[in-house]
Amino acid sequence: MECIHRGGTPTGLDGNEETTAGPGPGLPRDLPHHGAVHRAQRLIATRGPVASIAALALVIAACGSSAVPQTPPPVPGTSAAPRELNIIARDYTYVPSRIDLVPGETVVFHVINGGLVLHEALLGTMAQQAAWEQAEQVLVDVPPGPTPEVPPPAGFTGTRIVVASGQRLDIVWTVPLTAASDPGGWFVGCHIPGHWAKGMVVPVRLVDDKGNVLTMPVATASASPSPSSP
Repeated sequence: MECIHRGGTPTGLDGNEETTAGPGPGLPRDLPHHGAVHRAQRLIATRGPVASIAALALVIAACGSSAVPQTPPPVPGTSAAPRELNIIARDYTYVPSRIDLVPGETVVFHVINGGLVLHEALLGTMAQQAAWEQAEQVLVDVPPGPTPEVPPPAGFTGTRIVVASGQRLDIVWTVPLTAASDPGGWFVGCHIPGHWAKGMVVPVRLVDDKGNVLTMPVATASASPSPSSP
């Protein structure tokens, strides 16, 4: 049985379709918990230390009796009904720490910049990450003002979303059908000068519509893409 306490109020730059939206809703006011907590509190108040330990053991057993459900396989998105995915950029990491995609599906990314500086989410192969790392060197020591536009490198099949601090961009994108066969795997990375070197990269795990893993690259903070990367 769950209880609810009523408490006080707690304190597209590559041609794809994109929209903007404001910040999400605040934290929930009601926090559910198991009814066994109340029973344990009553036992602790009216009985001795031994009974109190026994009561706490009952609470732990009650809370641990429910099996943790397995993450269901993704339902591949379509052009008519894209699958929604959130990517939160921070200084200097992403949440979640891995993105699952199905080759050929259409997704809509909600990219939110929760950091204090400009960030991007660039989806592409390691070779494409290397090409962008080189292309964005023109941004080094850029004076204050609008960020210069960086044209996509030749053969770019991914997508790039640049988001200012505190903003959100939504972009619709279709995963290439051949993504699972691309050498080196796929990643989400940020190539604003210096950000990749600080570890701003996470892997993309490609799966089929039953959740079976097709490819899973390894992303490390020390990885530094170069034009010779596979």
